[in-house]
Amino acid sequence: MQADSRVRRQMIISPLESVASIALNAVSRRFEYQADRFACELHGMLKAEEMADMGDRLGRALITLHVKNLSTVWVDWLYSAYHHSHPTLTERLRALEGFKGAAGSASKKEL
Repeated sequence: MQADSRVRRQMIISPLESVASIALNAVSRRFEYQADRFACELHGMLKAEEMADMGDRLGRALITLHVKNLSTVWVDWLYSAYHHSHPTLTERLRALEGFKGAAGSASKKEL
């Protein structure tokens, strides 16, 4: 009788764990994108010249980490959404380019 009860609980909890895992990964990925955007916007916030290329430096650092860790670059997006708490290298580099473009157009509006 107890074994039946455990199996039923496992059948209910296991799918819920999968949904919760995907949701937590999505939240974590969102935080990573926000941190990357912040790095690209530092120059505008601080008006410091040494922060002008922060997005480029972040991109180079991410590439270096992937090379040193022997990480794969091409991952299926569904697999990545389920298993990875951080965006892939290609996703982050693409987002960095977008953030840099947005930051550049915002600074042109200030002029």
